[in-house]
Amino acid sequence: MTVAIDALEELARPEHRGDPYPFLHWLRDNDPVHRTGAGFYLISNYDDVFYTMQHTGTAFTVPDEAAMAANIPPEKRDHPSITKQLAAFAAKNMPHYTRLRSVMARDMTAARVQNLRPRITEHLGHILDGIAPQLAAGEVVDLHTEVSTPLTQFVFAERVGVPAEDRVWIADTIALMMQALVTTSEQVVLAADEASDQVEEYFREHIAERRRAPQDDMISRLVKVHDSYAPDDDRLLIAVLWIMWMTGYESTIAGIDRGMQAFLVHTGYRDWLGDDESRVQSFVEETLRHDGVVLYTPIPRIALDDVDMADTTIPAGSSVRMLLASANRDPHVFPEPDTFDPTRNTHRMLNMGYGMFHCSGAALGRAEMAITLTGLQSRFPTLTTAGDATWSDIIETRCVERLPARLAGAPAH
Repeated sequence: MTVAIDALEELARPEHRGDPYPFLHWLRDNDPVHRTGAGFYLISNYDDVFYTMQHTGTAFTVPDEAAMAANIPPEKRDHPSITKQLAAFAAKNMPHYTRLRSVMARDMTAARVQNLRPRITEHLGHILDGIAPQLAAGEVVDLHTEVSTPLTQFVFAERVGVPAEDRVWIADTIALMMQALVTTSEQVVLAADEASDQVEEYFREHIAERRRAPQDDMISRLVKVHDSYAPDDDRLLIAVLWIMWMTGYESTIAGIDRGMQAFLVHTGYRDWLGDDESRVQSFVEETLRHDGVVLYTPIPRIALDDVDMADTTIPAGSSVRMLLASANRDPHVFPEPDTFDPTRNTHRMLNMGYGMFHCSGAALGRAEMAITLTGLQSRFPTLTTAGDATWSDIIETRCVERLPARLAGAPAH
C-alpha cells in the first residue's frame, strides 16, 4: 500500500517524540509495511516483526560493513569514528563472533546477575543519599543525570572491567564518538574521530594488560576465548567491546529512565508494588512493553529473496527495520495495548531481540530497573514528576536527556 507520508518525518516531529503511539497505531492499521523516504521498509505488525526476527539468517541477513557504509553520506564514510562503528555493527558477520557472544551471555546468567545485585543496591543507596537533601528541600532533581547515568556507569564498568577513575571519561568519550553518525557538523565529526582513536587505544591497552595479568572481569574472559583461536588479530575483540558500549550503555540508562518515568506517572500502582519483588519485576516487564527504549531496530535486515508481508512484496535486497514499539502495542497480541497494566502477561514482548540478536545484557538491565524502582519506592514514596521529560533527537531510540522529579508535599524551592 502506498501512503503519501514519510514515517521518519512524522516520528521526528516534536509532538511524536514523547508519545509516538497514536501515529504508530495509524501506521500499523494503514501501512504496516511502510517504505520510508530513506528507502528502507518499516514493518509494524507483531507477526511480521517476529517473523523477521525469527528468520534472520534464512529469509533475511545482516548487512556487511560496505552495505551499511552505503547509507552514510559520502563525505563522512572514511572518518575513523564512522568506520569503527560500522565495523563493530558488522561484527556479527565475522567468523567466531558467536564464541565471544557466548562469553558475554555466560557472564550475564541469572546467577551472575543475582551475585551483582547487592553491589548495585549498595551503590544505588549512595546515589539516593546524594539527592535526598535536594528533594527534602523541595528542589527539582533530574533523575536522568543524578540516578540512571551514574548507576549505569558504575555497573557497566564493574561488568566490563573499567577502573573507577576512567568510568566517566570512557562513557563521555564514546558518546562523543557516536555523534558522528547523526551530526551534520564537520567539527563534531573531527572531534568524534579523535575520541574514537582514544577509546580504541584504551581498549588495546586493557586487552594487553589482561593478557599479562587476567582479572575477574569480562575483558579477561573475552581475551581468553579470543586468543584460543585468533591470538594475532584483535579486530573482532575490539569490535565486540565497541558493541558492548555502543548498544548496551545508553540503552541501559534509557531503560532505567523508562522505569523511573513509569514510576512517576503510574502512581496508582505504588501501593500494589509494596516491597514485593515479583510485582516490581512485573512492573519492569510492562514498562518495557508499554514504552520501551527502541522505537525501531537501528541495525537493518536485508531480504535475501522477495518477501510477502501484509499484502506487500518486499523485493530481494531491500533493507528492513522493525518497529518494536508498534509490535509491542499490537492489539491482536496485547489486549488494550495502550493501558499500562503490570498484571498482564508480557511473555510475548519483543523488546530484547531474538536469537543471535537477543540482548546479552537483558537480565542485568532488568535487574537494574527493578533495583532502582525498589529504591525509589522505599526512599521516596511521594516522588512525583516536576515537568515534562526532555527527549533526545535520535529517532531510532527514545532516550530522555532530562527527567525532572520532586517530592510531593516538600516545600517549594
